[in-house]
Order: sequence, then C-alpha cells, then structure tokens
Amino acid sequence: MFVKVKMEGVAIVRKINLRTYRSYNSLKGALIAMFSRYNRDDFKDHASYTLTYQDKEGDWLLAGDLPWLNFVESVHRLQIQRSRD
Repeated sequence: MFVKVKMEGVAIVRKINLRTYRSYNSLKGALIAMFSRYNRDDFKDHASYTLTYQDKEGDWLLAGDLPWLNFVESVHRLQIQRSRD
C-alpha cells in the first residue's frame, strides 16, 4: 500500500509503502527522520508533530484512532503537521 506523505514546511513529497511499518510510532519516527534531511528544524522532539491522514472518502483525520491494520487499508495520503500549542 503506497501513499504520498507531505510534511508541513517541506516542499518535497515522498511516497512510502505503509506495509513496511508495524505501528504508528515506527511510522512517525521513520517519517520524521526521512524529512529531517530537507529541513533545518530540530526533529528530535517527535511529540511536537502530529500525523494526520486522508481516508478514501477524502476526510482528514488524526492517525492513531484506528487499529493499525484498518488504518493501513483506509489511508489515502499522510501529512505531518507541527503541533499547535
């Protein structure tokens, strides 16, 4: 299951295979590490980023609400956003 991923503030969009990840935490960590090459911000604090996804119906939702396998089947694209205080 390949999906496009965009990170807020980074002009590059990447395509990843969700089946290579086993959990939300491993996915989020890998994505932050991947995008850290394109941005000078400090990505060490994973809690300051929120992972959202667009489902097949076009709705944007917070990742983590569905069981992992259901998420993998329903996600259309991903976006990493900076958490707002």
